[in-house]
Amino acid sequence: MRIGWRLGVVAGIVALMFSLLLLRMWVLQVTDLASALETAESQQIRSVVIEAPRGDIFDRDGREIMVGTVASLRVIVDRKLVPSGQEEGLIQNLSALLGISAADIYTEFEHRGVGARFPLGEEISQSTGVFVLENNERFPGVTIEAIPVRVYPLGETAAHIVGYIGAPGEEDLDRPGISLGDRVGKFGVERSYDRLLRGTPGAITYRVNASGQVLGILEEIPPQPGGSLVTTIDLDIQRFVESTLNSAIALARQDGEPVKRASAVVLDPTDGSVLAMASLPSFDPAVFSDGRLTQAEWEVLSEKAAFNNFAIQGLYPPGSSFKTIVYGLALERGISPALEEDYLDVVDRSQDPTLFFCDGQLLFPSTPPLNDWKAEGHGLVNLGESLHQSCNLYYWSIALEIWQNRGVQWDEDLLQVWARSLGFGKVTGIDLPFEQAGLVPDREWFQFHQQNQTGVVRSEGGWAGGDVMNIATGQGALTVTPLQMAVAYGALVNGGTVWQPRVAATVRDSENNVLFTNPPSTIRKLDLKPATIARLRIDLNGVVNSPNGTARLAFSGFCDDEPDDECAALQEVGGKTGTAEIVQALTEDDQEVDTAWFVGAAPLSDPQWVVAVVIEQGGSGGRVAAPAARRIFQFLMGEDPDPVRPGLDTER
Repeated sequence: MRIGWRLGVVAGIVALMFSLLLLRMWVLQVTDLASALETAESQQIRSVVIEAPRGDIFDRDGREIMVGTVASLRVIVDRKLVPSGQEEGLIQNLSALLGISAADIYTEFEHRGVGARFPLGEEISQSTGVFVLENNERFPGVTIEAIPVRVYPLGETAAHIVGYIGAPGEEDLDRPGISLGDRVGKFGVERSYDRLLRGTPGAITYRVNASGQVLGILEEIPPQPGGSLVTTIDLDIQRFVESTLNSAIALARQDGEPVKRASAVVLDPTDGSVLAMASLPSFDPAVFSDGRLTQAEWEVLSEKAAFNNFAIQGLYPPGSSFKTIVYGLALERGISPALEEDYLDVVDRSQDPTLFFCDGQLLFPSTPPLNDWKAEGHGLVNLGESLHQSCNLYYWSIALEIWQNRGVQWDEDLLQVWARSLGFGKVTGIDLPFEQAGLVPDREWFQFHQQNQTGVVRSEGGWAGGDVMNIATGQGALTVTPLQMAVAYGALVNGGTVWQPRVAATVRDSENNVLFTNPPSTIRKLDLKPATIARLRIDLNGVVNSPNGTARLAFSGFCDDEPDDECAALQEVGGKTGTAEIVQALTEDDQEVDTAWFVGAAPLSDPQWVVAVVIEQGGSGGRVAAPAARRIFQFLMGEDPDPVRPGLDTER
């Protein structure tokens, strides 16, 4: 009885264990098998991202394409689909197909990395594509696709505006949706509006076999093209400005000047639109479109600083072109230079309180005299004539008037505050990357550098009137960009509106729906006196059209078939020359080089264009920059443009 009971218990335990064993076998054969099959199934599916075509970039009103995207038939290698042991043979076959050495293809494979998917070689013909598809066993992991390729039909024209694309950097990879294989905007509007231009990538899901051969397409999501950007750039003006700058550089070089760079801006002072922006030397953005720029090519372009947009990145002392800014302040605040004792009985200010005797030298006790650029002086001049003739003594004396009456009649930094209100010392906010702010120096800036011994300022002595005098003539530590000068002149001639400059107007999708608009934007509105605006316009014309104007020779014969006194167009043009003296340690002895400026506006009765021209190390503003600006104004005003010819060579 007891033995039978024990046998029954044992039998029950055995039966239970056998049942558990059967259950486990069922799980292994049914449940796990289904899971294994599902895993195997998923391993036979391959999903790839399809790059979206970037949106096009157009000039003003969409009249001409500046940058586009075309479909290019290319060989695409997917290393994940290349069976183990077949990569060497594939490289040999691709070498024969594309005419690329096997060593170069191997290097490209290694550069791209294991599991990468990438285009190889240049565009192929349809017949080559058909050959690959018909012989897919010789090209495992290879497909033929039409991929979007960025094209830059203008070459070097407007390159600094449109920019270029390239491989993403670390900061780009932090953005959502950016991967290592993407091409993103690196410069110009390609960078500023990259998110809108890029579009939305698509995807294709393939079914593949164990050998990596594509068996079919499971799902296809087409990419959405990026938006197309319409700029404010007038390509007719842009081309003409670049051509004129090249001529100005050639003229300066004929004079023996070591000029290497030049830049220019044409700005609409009614809304801040940039109609043209040129920077030389330039580059062809196409060299970046496929990522095949060589290190040697990069070094050559970098050495020339071809990638710098000097219209917004070039920092220069503005020289006498800054006197227009001081002129505006003098009119607004009623500031006139004090007369020296020798001229108190000679100069009668009863009718014109701005009269001053520019005798060629400014004398101080126990210091060397300050000499005007015109050694014999300019004689008796008023504020307007001081601008026409560019009398340094007049503007030095205005600065001294402010300094000597600081804390009593004027704030010490009156001139600096005025300059900053016109946009100097800070970025303009233009929708282009890497803009520089420039510098309007003051006591605080000076003391910081002196206390920290940066070497930027003198080690002894405090901030002084001489530092303000330097600012008044556009020298010393004051630095500006050509665009800042254009914005400031625009505000002075348009009635006081400081516009934020812009190069993009709108971005639209493929169905012409507006994705983004960049309307004109005001930075500030200065409450200028109507008399200031009217007199400034008259005196800017005097620089180019009065007998003693520093740009008179450069602008003579402005109308092709009329004498100057009957040339209506010439009466509508005005501006100011400038020659910035810069000391550079080029050899054992410091060498002085001059950067030539001209900034002007037209038509003065209703300003539509502000033109700023800078020829770096080009010599005198009156000799080389003014003739370049003259030719640009002739084009803008419908006159027959003359070749760039030399003007006065002594103006400072």
